[in-house]
Amino acid sequence: MTLVFDYLGAIGAIVKRDAAIFTSYRFRVFGQALAMLFTLTMFFYIAKLVRPDAVGPSGDYYAFAVVGIVIMALVTAALNTAQIIRMELMQGSFERVLISPLGPVGGVVAVAAFPILYSALFAGLMLALAAGVYGIPIHTAGIPPAIGVALLAAVAFASIGMLFVAALLAFKSSLGAAWVVAGLSLLGGAYFPVKLFPGWIRWTSEVQPLTPAVDLLRHLLVGTKSVHPVWIEFAKLCGFTAVLIPVSIAALCWAVSWSRRRGTITEY
Repeated sequence: MTLVFDYLGAIGAIVKRDAAIFTSYRFRVFGQALAMLFTLTMFFYIAKLVRPDAVGPSGDYYAFAVVGIVIMALVTAALNTAQIIRMELMQGSFERVLISPLGPVGGVVAVAAFPILYSALFAGLMLALAAGVYGIPIHTAGIPPAIGVALLAAVAFASIGMLFVAALLAFKSSLGAAWVVAGLSLLGGAYFPVKLFPGWIRWTSEVQPLTPAVDLLRHLLVGTKSVHPVWIEFAKLCGFTAVLIPVSIAALCWAVSWSRRRGTITEY
């Protein structure tokens, strides 16, 4: 138990460091808040062009889209972990994490923690703003389970982000994360129902964790009917997470070992 608290303390210290660096750029928070307001306003008026029944018999496209925007903010933060590690390598600070008791896996988790936590907080503020300014009917009873679903989804997406970190350490390239974010937003139903896809590509919505995550969050927060029964969506999300965690850890450990043998672990 003491070891667990030591690890959590070390991760908390890195989160505190990253938070201090982030808040030192005072205009950044203001700029992101302004961009959030513009995005919510743009989709508010786009929603007026969409048929009321486009997302279900009693659907509200604006609420549908806002939940998609929120979850994509979390996905982007998790998948951009490789970019953060790249910056750490260029600054020469990642080496200290590698040789610390945290080790490579714990170090990557620690470095990724603040962006994911900040994105989760930012997503909550987006929902609150959409509810307060644009009248989205948020189901308050669904907020606690929605937080649990969001945390589970964050672990799944962070595991995918660790795969990109493994590629960065092994091959010195982190290309592909932006393509995966764009692909997930398109194929996962973030901005429109997957039922609109032609049958030959609709299967892609079933083989990644975004679709069950966004379906569950919409069902819990705004009452949108899920594509599949809720328990099936939750089981799928748990299954994706359970598979991705060991795969990402194994890939990262292999990449660190491979780079150490080649003597290139601190290069970029």
